[in-house]
Amino acid sequence: MEIYIFISIYVILIIGISYFYSKNGSDEDYLISGRDRNEFNILASKFAGAVGVSTFITYTSYTYKFGPWGVIPLILGVVVGYSVFAFWAAPKIKQFSTIGQQFYTQGDLVRFITNNNTTSLLTNGITISIQFFWILLSLVGGAKVIAYFDLLTYEVALIFTASIVLLYILFSGFKAVIITDVFQSIIILILLGIIVYSVLSNDQFSIPELIATPPLEPVKTKDIIGLMLYGSLSVFGLADRYQLCYAAKDVQAAKRGMSWALIPIIIIVFLLMFVGLSALKQNNALDYDNAFIYAMQNLLSPSFYPVLLVLFFAGLMSSADTNIFAVASHTSLTLAPNAPNKVQNTRWITVLVVLLATGIAFVWQSIVDITIVGAAMRITIAIPMIYIISRGNNTGRFIACTLGGVLGLMVGLILFGAQPSIVLLVLLGAILGLLYKSENDALFWGNR
Repeated sequence: MEIYIFISIYVILIIGISYFYSKNGSDEDYLISGRDRNEFNILASKFAGAVGVSTFITYTSYTYKFGPWGVIPLILGVVVGYSVFAFWAAPKIKQFSTIGQQFYTQGDLVRFITNNNTTSLLTNGITISIQFFWILLSLVGGAKVIAYFDLLTYEVALIFTASIVLLYILFSGFKAVIITDVFQSIIILILLGIIVYSVLSNDQFSIPELIATPPLEPVKTKDIIGLMLYGSLSVFGLADRYQLCYAAKDVQAAKRGMSWALIPIIIIVFLLMFVGLSALKQNNALDYDNAFIYAMQNLLSPSFYPVLLVLFFAGLMSSADTNIFAVASHTSLTLAPNAPNKVQNTRWITVLVVLLATGIAFVWQSIVDITIVGAAMRITIAIPMIYIISRGNNTGRFIACTLGGVLGLMVGLILFGAQPSIVLLVLLGAILGLLYKSENDALFWGNR
């Protein structure tokens, strides 16, 4: 009974915060959070959007399977990628959005640079597909973990959490996403720290012994390279990063918020690494997809279960809301960019997106496979976006780079399946696409 009281209080709080901020909100508040968010708001939303229940499971699984080298290359790549994005890309994106005005989607930036609608449609189409994968990850990951602990059945957990997220997004849109992320990011960081400390306290092994634990499989060089590339490039491939830059009140808020988000993300990754190593040390015969679950069931005192459940819901909602709003807003504003009722259209699309994602989540429940495919999809648009942010305005080159990455993804899935190394083929396809250049493009920046 105590568990359900905890979660009821949490849900009421989240919905109450969202409803409070929905009163007297403008269309700009709903669609892009008023474009006045400070660095702390950007930091919290970036962190909360990047860390969900699927993150808990995936990082723990990689560590369980490959040892520390399952996550160290990834975190090294993340440090490089986030730093470049924060100090180089974020200021440019904010500046471009200020000059161009009314940026809402990732494709708006591409249209502004290339002066071409086709590139914008292509960008938003791929972005919608990528973000939809991360909705699935959030919903499936959260519902599976809750079901494993017999707190709710998988189906009930899925419907309940999807309904809560849907409700508060309908109230306040992107403003609700950012405001609730501030609250949820604090919850995630504190509660996961408490839980991991409890796990390590109950474990009879020291941290040096855990780090020295032999992995189930030696990590291959191509997978190390793939993980590092994914970590460094993936930040350029998710639409919510661009929407956060548009929502920042100025260039400094965008830069500081994005860079400061690195600190809690690195802390979370290392906490999860020790959870994975603890599970490996205790039992090396698990399905690695279940390493996080095993650690929570066998290394955590049952007295912590109410705290654990709140952590699961915070992780699920903090990432799901970001991705749901990104898909809904990109779909709505791509189909009807000049509609007078943008907010109402986005609300209807949000309902459809949640229903579709929930339906698919009933069938497809392999978290690690979904993560790898979704991660590789992010790279398909990451290289083209780096080209755009660098003021590359050749439409043919952008389109060829994007389609080259998509082709590389398809070939990689056929040849290797869901393996981190498919990122190499995605990257190769995108780079080869950059060799192409169409003629007679309008030299946008030549007149600026």
